[in-house]
Order: sequence, then structure tokens, then C-alpha cells
Amino acid sequence: MQVWIDGTATTVTDVAELDTILGDEPPGEVTLASDAAWRTLHISFWRDRAGLYWESETDILLAWGPVPPGAPGNQVVGDAEYAYDDPRFALPDGIEPFEVTHAEARQAAHEFLRTDGRPTNVQWVVKP
Repeated sequence: MQVWIDGTATTVTDVAELDTILGDEPPGEVTLASDAAWRTLHISFWRDRAGLYWESETDILLAWGPVPPGAPGNQVVGDAEYAYDDPRFALPDGIEPFEVTHAEARQAAHEFLRTDGRPTNVQWVVKP
């Protein structure tokens, strides 16, 4: 997998290498690109929150937020309007749509590195 920061690519093969690149205070914009297939996970870090943007051969998605307790992981809804009305997409207090914590963003990056698939720790909406 390639990790792109400020136009510079670095090859990573395990979570420890990825965590070293991300550091304690991650850079503002990070893109993880699969070597095996056309899949990317874009992460925008700011203050104590992050945003995730997924691209694959068939999908362009935005992370809605973390998976609520009891909800199945890796759900996708066609539009944010549906997510607001779907109880399975309920967000914890204080979390705005399209935001996750830094820890959740790192967890998503770790899963993508390990599986080469879309992270399941967040719910997704189709990008308008």
C-alpha cells in the first residue's frame, strides 16, 4: 500500500509502519492507495476529528460516522437524507455527520491496510 502525504508516496506493509507515518499528530491530509486494486481511502485530520472519503472501482462514499452499538458494520445508504431518517445511522451525542475521531480514522486506515477493503468501523453514504 502507498501512503501519500503532501505529494510524497511511502510504501507501507504493516500497521506499525503506518502508525509511524501518521505520528502522534497526524498530517492534515493522508491518502492510502491500494497496490492490488484501484481503491483509496482519503483521510482529513483536523483538531480532534477526521473525515473519511472512500473511492473504489464502483463507489465514491463519505463516512457518515461510527457504527452505533447494535448496528451492522459497513452499511451504505444512498443519500445523507436517508441516513438522517434511518435509526441504524444514529450518531452519538456530540458527533456531527461526516466526522469520526482520530482513533476511528486510524482504525479505518489499519483495516484498509490489512484487508484492502472498505473499512467496516464506520457507516457510509454515497457522495452527492
